[in-house]
Amino acid sequence: MSLIKLCNQWPGGIPSYIRRHEQPEDDVISASRAWRHFVREQWTDSVPADQQRRALIERWATADQELRDSYESRAPEDEPTFEDLEQDGCLYGIPDCWLYDVHICISEWTAVKQALLAKCILALFPWDGSYEHLARNMPLWMPFEDNQGDILSTFKFRLSVARPNFLDMHMAQDGTVLFLDTSPKLIIDDRTLETGLALWVQFAINGTTQRAYRSQMLIDGFPDLYREVHPNQDPLELVLEHMGEQEEHDNPQVILEDESVDMRRPFAEVYLVGSYYGENGHERMKQELRDLVDQYAPGFREAEERGNGVAIGAIKLTNTQPVSLVLSYSDAISPARPMTKIMVKYDAENSVGMVFSVTVKLPPRDLTGSQTLRELVTSPP
Repeated sequence: MSLIKLCNQWPGGIPSYIRRHEQPEDDVISASRAWRHFVREQWTDSVPADQQRRALIERWATADQELRDSYESRAPEDEPTFEDLEQDGCLYGIPDCWLYDVHICISEWTAVKQALLAKCILALFPWDGSYEHLARNMPLWMPFEDNQGDILSTFKFRLSVARPNFLDMHMAQDGTVLFLDTSPKLIIDDRTLETGLALWVQFAINGTTQRAYRSQMLIDGFPDLYREVHPNQDPLELVLEHMGEQEEHDNPQVILEDESVDMRRPFAEVYLVGSYYGENGHERMKQELRDLVDQYAPGFREAEERGNGVAIGAIKLTNTQPVSLVLSYSDAISPARPMTKIMVKYDAENSVGMVFSVTVKLPPRDLTGSQTLRELVTSPP
């Protein structure tokens, strides 16, 4: 599992004339037929891909309606979608961050926020015994100052327009922007770090918020909810309907919220487990959780105790170049030693940070080929 630095920026900012479509279309593929024909006709391999994608977006957004209509009349009814790199050079170099489920949008990279983020990362491990980390890759959105305020209204534009992704963003005949991907995303923001309430969001085709829900990560039912949405790809609206309170769901502007927790208290203390098993069952499950944290994240609870609930470590890392964050995920290299490892390292500007590792023992299974450690190092901006 890797944390990937995501810094999608349109030089000078996305121009104001590049606007979202006023109303969500029922069929993005049909509505963007003229746009795809225009891109294919204008594309050349002699111009850098990102630069050319931005230029084509600007031209389509500012063109006379007569020109856009002419492409609409010339484009075949079955104009192919953008999906084949061999056929469409406009897809070259497009990042795959838009496919990821979990996005980290925090406004600062301080030692305290790093420690609180560590709890969220631990919460993405299913303590219910399934032994599979819920998220393999998570973009860390940068620059951090852009993650302040209302991040939902600009999320899709930052994700797929700032560095144009023609697999997701399309343009309608009137020159406005539509999005093909409407799958729910889980956003960890500043409020998540303080309350444990991550923000589930399903976006409409024009990039506006269709449904949103603040879900408690530090609860034993969270892995089940996560799997309902990912990888099942159930619409968030359908998942919420299954949870009841249909009247509130009828208003998409209402963001339902779970109970918050104080993330500055120890992880095992605030993690909500087993209340439905009665007092004795609850205490037993709490102790099991503490044992699991000690087993999978050795030293983490001790670091929390030293930091009065916030696990800020004091381990000097030996990296020659300061590292913002390293997460490593590996499957078993051999069936004889089946395990998964997740390692988190923090290094602030003063080279002081926290290190803890998560080791999960898995049942033996057959492996097709050797799977080696995957590690991605992100450097500070």
